[in-house]
Amino acid sequence: MIRSRPYSLHVLSAILIVAGLVLATALVTMAVSVHYQANLDETSRLEASALLLSNRYLAAVHAGSPAAPLVQGDLPAGLRLTILDAGGSAVADSKFDPGSVARRIADPEVKQAAAAGVGVAVSYRIESGQRERTVCVAIRDSGLLIGFGAASSLVGLTWQSTSGTLSWALPLLLVVSALWLLLAIVLARMATRPIADLADALERRSVQSLAGLAMRADVTELGRAQKASYALLQESDELARREHTQSLALSAVIDAVPQAIAILDDSSTVLSANTQFERLFGGGTLPAAGRNIAELVTLPECLAAIDRSIAERQAQTVVTEDRGRYYSCSVHRLDEQTFRKRRALVVLEDITEAMALPRIKADFVANASHELKTPLTAIRGYLELLREEPGNAHYLDIVERNVDRLIALSSDISLLSQLENKAPEIDLVDVSELQHDLAELFDRQGRETGVALRFSVDSEGRFLYADRLMLLQMFINLIENSYHFTQAGAITVSATADASHIILGVSDTGQGIPARDLPRIFERFYSHASDHGRPGTGLGLAIVKRIVLAHNGTIGVESTLGKGTDFVIRIPKNLGPRRPDAGPGQLSGTKREDL
Repeated sequence: MIRSRPYSLHVLSAILIVAGLVLATALVTMAVSVHYQANLDETSRLEASALLLSNRYLAAVHAGSPAAPLVQGDLPAGLRLTILDAGGSAVADSKFDPGSVARRIADPEVKQAAAAGVGVAVSYRIESGQRERTVCVAIRDSGLLIGFGAASSLVGLTWQSTSGTLSWALPLLLVVSALWLLLAIVLARMATRPIADLADALERRSVQSLAGLAMRADVTELGRAQKASYALLQESDELARREHTQSLALSAVIDAVPQAIAILDDSSTVLSANTQFERLFGGGTLPAAGRNIAELVTLPECLAAIDRSIAERQAQTVVTEDRGRYYSCSVHRLDEQTFRKRRALVVLEDITEAMALPRIKADFVANASHELKTPLTAIRGYLELLREEPGNAHYLDIVERNVDRLIALSSDISLLSQLENKAPEIDLVDVSELQHDLAELFDRQGRETGVALRFSVDSEGRFLYADRLMLLQMFINLIENSYHFTQAGAITVSATADASHIILGVSDTGQGIPARDLPRIFERFYSHASDHGRPGTGLGLAIVKRIVLAHNGTIGVESTLGKGTDFVIRIPKNLGPRRPDAGPGQLSGTKREDL
């Protein structure tokens, strides 16, 4: 007895489906064909009867005989004859009283007959209460329409004729189909037996069985499949050994990585983890594999990042704190084609020491700056006393200038350190208010040097979102830089806007900056000074650039020797929720304010 196997079942199912479709198609085609032919035959019969009735009625009219006898007598089963006058009223009917027959001048078959001589239609008849097929023939005498002859039968008669034909054709078709199906099943079983033997050997992964089949294989497609299966099984065993070796090597490499690594499925269950993860988050003798990540890692922000990465299929990186320790948590989606399923890689690292370095640096800079200011302030105080002695003024001026430079340098170092470790406090800033502060700060310097400080604020650029103190410090540094190298003319502070940025500018009419120095002016401790300029601390423009970067902005500079320098800062408008309407201090209807 041949065992039932999946492939043979599939073949038999396909045969049964095809046989069923063929049989159903044949039955439908036969039924439609027989019914169509029955309709044609019935229409031809009715037309012949209507023509005969018309000829007989015309002869009766010429002979002056009544019409009623023409529709009486032995008629074929289901046949109804009706004579209508030219107005469509019944003159005689074989089954009903003419008075009960509705006027039919508006019926489709009567209209067709009046127009073309013969009309055919299927319609519901009130007197019979059933649907009838009717053929109507126009009766003309010397070209004049004198009436209509109609022959009708019930629509169901054609189905009776069809069923009679199918009663002997259907059993014959079923017998033929059964014989064909039986033959197909036998041939399918014979064809699938070698395939079943091959499937048995593959299911058992028996190299010996496949070797025997390959040795007896012929040159047919099945024989080629047997030989190829034997070769593939041998290759599969070799690949399995290589995969095991590579898996061991990969596990050794991952275990050697200092970060804690875990691979998760879509339900956040740990599939595998390295020894560092087990050491930091294992939490007992049970292995991490098979447990939910939330049972092992008690870092809410990290767990939230894992959920976001799994839901959004995007990499996530967060830094979180737990009991005084800082951890970096990175989540990456692994390639689905490589792993065949969705997987997430979680990398956790203790970065407490790295996080402490900026704070230690900031504390050192702040302390060093404070400690430098104390003795320098004392030295400056004693210099005032030494000025009372004659002959010391020149040397004391030199010492005082350098002490002032050291104090300014200490302040700039402290300020730069604060900017590097503090995010800006974004709020709506009115540039007109900054103008008032800047005008007061540089009023004396402008009067002493004769270099005027001017402002040009566009109504569109007056308001922006920024850190007010940082923005004020930026303008102070740029204006001081301009005063260092400007002996005549003016310094102009401007504010305009385009579609996406607020554009701030500081320009002067000073001596300009050589082209070789332009790429380095924003470097720390790089100070450019000529015979006419006064050197600064070298940190002023570095502080400006740090403030601009903190606002996601850009800064550019253009300079021409002997003509002046222009600094242009672009701050994005989208730092705040939206740009507000004009404030109460803004001049309505004015495009530009020259202040």
